[in-house]
Amino acid sequence: MKKTIAIIAGVIPAVSAVIAIFLMVSHFDSAVIRTVINITTFLGFLGFVFFFAGRKLGGGDKTVRILGVLDLLATASIVGFYIVAIFAFGL
Repeated sequence: MKKTIAIIAGVIPAVSAVIAIFLMVSHFDSAVIRTVINITTFLGFLGFVFFFAGRKLGGGDKTVRILGVLDLLATASIVGFYIVAIFAFGL
């Protein structure tokens, strides 16, 4: 049961980061889409929290470790996207 919860928690940030970045660069614009972008960006940024939670719940399972790496990459991609945006507006 803990392994399943750890796997589900590991998938959330990775999928959220992909959805957030896709919606940010797309031409869709509405209040609902902005809300979805805010929520998915927040969940993608919290990938490091899901990484630690998955490690604690899933132990040394290989699937949980791989999803943990994806969680950290989700956080890095969200931070990197905002760094690129800051440089784009600042230069």
